[in-house]
Amino acid sequence: MTATAALAPSAGVGGHAAAPARHAYNLGLQGMRGIAILLVLLNHAHVPGFQGGFIGVDVFFVISGYLIGGLLLRELQTTGRIDLWAFYARRVRRLLPAAVLLILVVLLGIRFLYAPHEQDELLSSARASALYAANLWFASRPTDYFGGHTEANPLLHLWSLAVEEQFYLFWPLLMLAVCRGAGGADPRRRVTALIVGAGVVSLAACIVVSLVHFKYAFFLTPMRVWEFGAGMLVAMRPGWSRALSPRALQGVGVFALAALAVANLRFDGSLQFPGFWAVIPVAAAVGLLLAAERGQASWVGRLLEARPLRWVGDCSYSVYLWHWPVLIAAAVWTSTPGPLLTASLVVLSVLLGWLSYLGVEQVFMRRLWQGASPVRVALVGLGACVAVAGAAQWMRGHIHKGSEGTPYLQASKWQLVDSSGCLVLFDAVDQPSCEFGDTASATTVVLFGDSHAAQWLAPLETLAKAQGWRLVALTKAVCPSVDTHVDFYVTRSRFVQCEQWRARMFERLEQLRPQMVVMASSAGYRDVELPRWEAGLASTVKRLQGMGSKVAYIRDTPHTGLDVPTCWARVAWWGWVPPGACTYPTAAHDERLASLAEAEARAAASLGAVYIDLSDAICTTERCPTRHGDTPMFRDRTHLSEPFARTLAPQLAERLLPLLVSGAPAAASAVAR
Repeated sequence: MTATAALAPSAGVGGHAAAPARHAYNLGLQGMRGIAILLVLLNHAHVPGFQGGFIGVDVFFVISGYLIGGLLLRELQTTGRIDLWAFYARRVRRLLPAAVLLILVVLLGIRFLYAPHEQDELLSSARASALYAANLWFASRPTDYFGGHTEANPLLHLWSLAVEEQFYLFWPLLMLAVCRGAGGADPRRRVTALIVGAGVVSLAACIVVSLVHFKYAFFLTPMRVWEFGAGMLVAMRPGWSRALSPRALQGVGVFALAALAVANLRFDGSLQFPGFWAVIPVAAAVGLLLAAERGQASWVGRLLEARPLRWVGDCSYSVYLWHWPVLIAAAVWTSTPGPLLTASLVVLSVLLGWLSYLGVEQVFMRRLWQGASPVRVALVGLGACVAVAGAAQWMRGHIHKGSEGTPYLQASKWQLVDSSGCLVLFDAVDQPSCEFGDTASATTVVLFGDSHAAQWLAPLETLAKAQGWRLVALTKAVCPSVDTHVDFYVTRSRFVQCEQWRARMFERLEQLRPQMVVMASSAGYRDVELPRWEAGLASTVKRLQGMGSKVAYIRDTPHTGLDVPTCWARVAWWGWVPPGACTYPTAAHDERLASLAEAEARAAASLGAVYIDLSDAICTTERCPTRHGDTPMFRDRTHLSEPFARTLAPQLAERLLPLLVSGAPAAASAVAR
């Protein structure tokens, strides 16, 4: 097969394709890239007002489909074939050098910034990223793309590049297959049918899989094919934009910008994204493509061709590559960057992207490898990918095995909870018999709730042994004792197993008729509105009191925003303690948590239950420590470590013992601190 001489260079996520002809490329496309990368960058930097900015990646997919689909169609129309070697060589020259440089820098960062126990998994992700399989790697792990930065992988953003390269690995072959035997006929009709057929199947799969396990729909290529296809359809049918009147074109452009703005403001990590939600940014991107094709014919087209927006679009691919590792590296040092640091990180990301664009992208596109054959370029690119992956694998075999962080990592384990199996996991709808203390005692105390209740098992066991109680643990992960439905964070759908488990636990409580029930739940169920949570708590308390039980509810512990044992293990690895290391701002700064605590206290007080607030025993300063002596206070981001929780047994005793004393209603009606 022969190469076509007048083809525009291909472009990846955030990439830049330079071609003079408007039918292949126009200035407005760079403006679209500028909008897309700004959405992604400001979203990832947690800038207020950009909580849905992750839709910028969907815009990039549509742009990519438009450019590459049009490029391949023109080659088919001109030559009747697709020069696969030339196609892949262009993608290597355009995308690979900057990506390889980024991964090499991250490899060094992994070695020096992360504790030894973290490095193996991080290096494994680097190996997958070098082979353009990052999306498969992250889909196979318990990855939360919408989680915080402190536990995020510095190469997480490369999932989108992997999706794109996997798509373009097979798409030209499909185009060739459907056009085989067409003779001299225009291949446009057959390719359009392929796009529509594949797009419909892909969109249907995207919606269905998002409802079942949205992470797979998010990361895996088959569920993203329709987004590339949407851009390709515009490229297949250039007459669509010309058929629009100036007024209609203006309306399409305004609608597209408005749709992007609404999605940016309203979307967040609670959605089962992509699913049917992704139709909105994809449709908006199609609308912007139509406006961009007509250029100056509308004010939206003129906006897209604005020089500042085009400048950002020019270096958008490199900005995309560098911004995420910059943000994650900063999160290693501080989990709560202020506005000034955030702004500095955004500027640094753009600066690095611009330097990479000039010093890497343009050098390889316009100066190096100009006379090399496509086969040689493609093979060299493949060799570079394998070499970087090999370097990551070699580093995995040479990880420092020191024990500096071992004492801190031991705090990440709940010896009592883990060994007893009393915190049942997600699929469980029943509970094993979990009894501690004096199992023959006439005084029964029940611990009831989710993992944030399970964190109190150790100090309550201490009290049970000292007071001669029978302590029964009824705890299930991600399932509060509050009588309300919640969503399971993996599927973003109603957690039916939780409701089934809670119903069975109420039956068990009816049989136990405990003298006291200690409740606790995470404050992280953000899908539940405060009035519903307050009503659910009141419902549970009433039901337990109807059994003759005294009820105590423990306020949730702070959400630190960092993996505390890992943070201290990193500090031990570095050999010095940066100012403010492994601290977090007091929970009083979180308005929702404060409002939730007020609602819980109100519900408890109205029913004569005791509300226990141990916040002062955990933190009394503006920046909260996470070590008690040499012991980490938390086992992760939100749960107390077992050793530290046991130190709170006296404070719990002070609040709980009066409940078991006959005739002490006054104690039960107070908010205990």
